Amino acid sequence: MNKKSLTKKFNVLYHQVDQMGIVHHAQYLYFLEQTRIEWLHNQGVSYAQLERDGILLPLTKLSINYKSPLHFDDTFFVHLSLDFFDRSFVTFSYVIEDEKEKELTTATTTLVFVDASTRKVIRCPLNLNKIFKQ
Repeated sequence: MNKKSLTKKFNVLYHQVDQMGIVHHAQYLYFLEQTRIEWLHNQGVSYAQLERDGILLPLTKLSINYKSPLHFDDTFFVHLSLDFFDRSFVTFSYVIEDEKEKELTTATTTLVFVDASTRKVIRCPLNLNKIFKQ
């Protein structure tokens, strides 16, 4: 398994579609976040434990390019890749594909490391630094 990437399978649920029968644009943020949290988990990192340890990872930048819609009951895959890591932030890229490997959406997110008590940007903790540099 490539430590820098992950593919997660999803099915579109009824509550995720709008009146036009397509996935509402806001739902894509959840798909990206769920995939990112699972990627961290696969690296041995609990997002919940990070927060208990006083480390937050707020999203500072998001870019999404919608190419084709998802509909109720569609099965799709989110492919995540670790794109870039610096001492205080990390950038991931995503490709969402259907079951026929048609590219539906692309996205990037940038998250910054923040001290929970001061709300100031901090350097990436050493344990995460090792994971991101692998």
